[in-house]
Amino acid sequence: MLFFRKRHICAAWLLVFAHFDANGREMELDAAQRQELGELRKEIAKFEKELSKSKQQEAEILSHISTLDREIDVTKGYLNSLTRDVRTRERQIKNGRNDIVMTSAEIDRLQKLLKDRIVHFYKHSRTAFLETLFASTSLSQVQVWTRYQKIIYQNDKRNIESLASKKAHLEQEEDLLNMQLTSQERKLNELEQEKKQLVESRDKRDVYLKKIQNDNAVISQRLKDVQEAERQILGLIARAEEDRLSRSPGTSRQAAPVLPGRKTRKFAGLKGKLIWPAQGSVISHFGKQKHPQLKTVTENLGIEIKANLGTPVKSVDEGWVQAITWQRGRGNIIIISHDDGFYTVYTHLAEILVETNQFVQEGQVIGTVGDSGSLNGPVLHFQIWENTQNLNPEDWLA
Repeated sequence: MLFFRKRHICAAWLLVFAHFDANGREMELDAAQRQELGELRKEIAKFEKELSKSKQQEAEILSHISTLDREIDVTKGYLNSLTRDVRTRERQIKNGRNDIVMTSAEIDRLQKLLKDRIVHFYKHSRTAFLETLFASTSLSQVQVWTRYQKIIYQNDKRNIESLASKKAHLEQEEDLLNMQLTSQERKLNELEQEKKQLVESRDKRDVYLKKIQNDNAVISQRLKDVQEAERQILGLIARAEEDRLSRSPGTSRQAAPVLPGRKTRKFAGLKGKLIWPAQGSVISHFGKQKHPQLKTVTENLGIEIKANLGTPVKSVDEGWVQAITWQRGRGNIIIISHDDGFYTVYTHLAEILVETNQFVQEGQVIGTVGDSGSLNGPVLHFQIWENTQNLNPEDWLA
């Protein structure tokens, strides 16, 4: 019995490790995010110490804001991972409690059955045996009765073994549930701490943004950051195009999944018909734009859609998630590749709800509107590319 109990306790630990192994990828992601958050927060503390000692130079403040932007985005991603983990554990705890209730009820049933059997045995077995012996007209009747009693005994033996097994399983479930409850409490505490940290980081960034919002040098530097981000986006698309063109004609990197209602029309035929990636108003149009404060002319490779923080961002058509990255000046970025060398780009995202190489459908929510890298509050910057040539999104949107 002791061996039996130890075996099941070991099984409980194996179940715990199996759960973690099954979610190993998510746990590794959590660890990576936790490490990055730690490094970013050290960098922020260093920035704040230097800024408090010296004259607050615009370039230093802008670098500090960019680091805060990155910390905010990583914190939100980590919060999403924590939230998913908390919900998973809630389901596990609920299922564990249900298992305990069912096992306890089965134990009660078996205990009552055995108790009734033992009482009946001591009360009637000897009398019944004598009555059968004297009333029998042949030896075969006694043998039948004996076999019947043996069957009852074997059944009772199985019930006793089953009862021992159920009790060991119950102990296992209770151990596992206690571990899950402890882990859940720790995760909830961590979740609350990260939420507070997110609010504090946002408040810090808002304070610094107010200090520099009318500073021409800062705005000029931010435009340079945006231009550098655009070069990196172009580089990602150029590499994707090189890979696409290197493949044999008629082949694709991956077969598109068979989904209900999947389109057969090409992206090139959707000009003027695409859905809008987010609900909002266009505050910056495609092409050459004169900056209202700097009075300089810049090239906008897409459009800016002003929207509320957290507004859903949708893929304008089906395609594959080509790249997910983060750039100073643009924040979180998703690039989706469509057929025949068309690409759409979504930047300044608060949340990313897809993964690289994932197939997405038209209208699928891929993220939410954010404000990292933006001096104008929450905004979605949206681009359309054909090969390595950027197009005017407003010509393509319905």
